Amino acid sequence: MPSFQDLPFELVSEILSIAAELNANDVDTATYTYGLTQAPRPMQNKTCTQKYLRGRVPTDVQRWHSVEAIRQVNAQWHEWALSHALRELYIRRWQGGETWMRRAFENALPVEILPVVYQNPYKSVRSTAKLFGDYPQLARHVRRIWFDGIYRYDTVGYVFQILQNCRNVRTATIPWTALRYGDSADWDNVLSFPRLTSLEFLAVGLKSEICEFPESHRDSEVLGKTPSLDFSKLRRLKIFGDSNLKPISDEDLFFMARTATNLEEILITNVASITAKGVSALVSASQRTLKLLEFIPLAKDGFEPVQTPEDNLHICNLLASCPRLCDLAITVPSACPELFSNPAVEWQETVRVRVGSHGIRGASDNRADNLAALLDAARTLLAKKNSDGLDIEIAVGPYLFEAKAHLVHGSYVAPKVATDNQWCPLEVPSVKGPYGYTGLYGGGMKGEWSAIGEAAFVDAVRAGLVNLDP
Repeated sequence: MPSFQDLPFELVSEILSIAAELNANDVDTATYTYGLTQAPRPMQNKTCTQKYLRGRVPTDVQRWHSVEAIRQVNAQWHEWALSHALRELYIRRWQGGETWMRRAFENALPVEILPVVYQNPYKSVRSTAKLFGDYPQLARHVRRIWFDGIYRYDTVGYVFQILQNCRNVRTATIPWTALRYGDSADWDNVLSFPRLTSLEFLAVGLKSEICEFPESHRDSEVLGKTPSLDFSKLRRLKIFGDSNLKPISDEDLFFMARTATNLEEILITNVASITAKGVSALVSASQRTLKLLEFIPLAKDGFEPVQTPEDNLHICNLLASCPRLCDLAITVPSACPELFSNPAVEWQETVRVRVGSHGIRGASDNRADNLAALLDAARTLLAKKNSDGLDIEIAVGPYLFEAKAHLVHGSYVAPKVATDNQWCPLEVPSVKGPYGYTGLYGGGMKGEWSAIGEAAFVDAVRAGLVNLDP
């Protein structure tokens, strides 16, 4: 008589997935962690110790507990349970309520009695590295791994120790300092993973006490000194965040572009240390395969976009000649009608382009005429594509142009005040923000933006009533 084990493995896997999901959603399953308020010091007034909610149990921990019973059935189910529980790992530096005691322990006298035991924040990270080193078969179940909070020169080594045996990982999110402190052997191993197709670098601003260490400023220059590093297997490269210590720069992208010839997605956002030069190198290397390009550099002090300084760099023809590019959101130093000259582009949804106020190029010396020609070229492309789902938004200085609707979004309070309200175009409320998304960024007041007709705006620019400079 056929048994459950005789079923196809795909069907067994689906049944076990449903069972694991039911276990995770069980009412008795712990989904939140709790802690206790600070205990009173000896010989002090007693205070009531209370229980408080700390946060959700991490998703990978919940998956591990949801298959605890399944792991104990047989060898086949044990392997399935490991694959289910370890497919995505979120590894971070521990941040508990006792970390405030670190300096107290360092400065305490031997006779002092301290009520809390200090815990090393990298204890769990070291334990994970040791576990994967002792049992490499566990690491082979990992498909996606994300490191958070492990940035220091003396702790980045844990990242490579954990990754060493994760041969089947598909997506890795690692700190940007791994490029500075990792050596050629570390990166040769990571880039040799046969299924690694997505690499993400996460950067943050570090505390001044970390940046003051001389060791923090060392740089292995692994990209420049190891030409054999091969990024050709990558299909997705993401760089997010800015840092005050050895950030990723154009030079790093130049080195990556030597072999990164098969990228389908390039996402570089919230970065002030990368310019259009570095991005154009990656785009040129992966021109035939690129499908998604997002480059939104942001200033260090907020959400205002950076004005790129490369006045001589012009990449309109490069962007228009990417045969598979579908999704485009980019900040460029200059733009001209050539950007919209290729009707064979595969652009979809809303294409967003931000240009510096002095970056509008054209046949005329007048910025207003060049701006009008750029918008007309965008509408000509929209008419040729004849797609209801395609739209083009062009941000120039503090204003946003919606090509299809012939509208210009922005704040017109200053121009009206400067002309004693002699210039009063017809305005309608706008829900656009400084880059075209719904809502407002930064310190913008709700309702400050409005929209006027494109023709009225261009005439105002010609007359000098509206200034395109931010």
